[in-house]
Amino acid sequence: SAYYDPKTRAMRENPYANAGTNPDEVSYAGDNFVRYSGATISMAQTQLFAWEAYEKGSEVHLQADPTKLEVLYKSFKVKKEDFKEKQKETILDKYGGEEHLDAPPVELLLAQTEDYVEYSRHGTVIKGQEKAIARSKYEEDVLINNHTCIWGSYWKDFRWGYSCCHSFVKFSYCTGDAGKEIAASDGCELQVEPIQEEIMAKPKTLMEMHLDKLNDENKKKHKKHKKHKKHKKSTNSDSDSEERIKQEKLKKALKTEEARLKHVQELLQIDERKRAYNSIYESREPTEEEMEAYRMKRQRSEE
Repeated sequence: SAYYDPKTRAMRENPYANAGTNPDEVSYAGDNFVRYSGATISMAQTQLFAWEAYEKGSEVHLQADPTKLEVLYKSFKVKKEDFKEKQKETILDKYGGEEHLDAPPVELLLAQTEDYVEYSRHGTVIKGQEKAIARSKYEEDVLINNHTCIWGSYWKDFRWGYSCCHSFVKFSYCTGDAGKEIAASDGCELQVEPIQEEIMAKPKTLMEMHLDKLNDENKKKHKKHKKHKKHKKSTNSDSDSEERIKQEKLKKALKTEEARLKHVQELLQIDERKRAYNSIYESREPTEEEMEAYRMKRQRSEE
């Protein structure tokens, strides 16, 4: 049944909706029935027009000045219909097609005609109506490059071509009888024979197909194994060269660290008032080799 709100004492839906009765014959059909019947729809449309007109600068109000709003709304509807008619006329004048708009009414489209058709007792057409031609989505009977026949009008040795020049190339230029003579010569026959031999070759048995498949798999595995070996050798050589470069960088960093420690010892032996300032000292982030050299040369108090 319809929902009843006890707080507002309202029932919006029709309580007799599932009973199969006509809403006009029922004493009460819900609040929505009253809301969307009579002049409420036209009033809602007028209110919507008032809001849109107020946004565009017209001082109109449904409750304050209903007569002015009604006149303005009627004039707006007339102007809107005139604008649609003018727009329709300009489009028809520019592009044409007015004859398509003068179609007969829908009731007459499936009515009787003057065409005589005779049917049998089984429903088949005996006479009076021609069989419809099957249409294709592709262009038909289009002749290109001076050809007098369409592509596919000639068939030989499992290939399509033009019957006017016996050419098997689709977008070729027509050569006429000369092309037929060339196609009939021995050169073209020799080119066609290998294709025919391949097509008419004896099919392989299941055992032969299985052996061919195993041979292909073994060849693929052998190739993969070779590639893996080459990749392994290249990676080993790359790792050796990288290790050698790291060792050289570490030796260089150890030498610079020893020189820095000697310089520090010399500065410690000089009086503080005679030491030089470190204003020109280079400040940068140490590399990994320099950090490793510092850790190796660092003096630990536990030792």
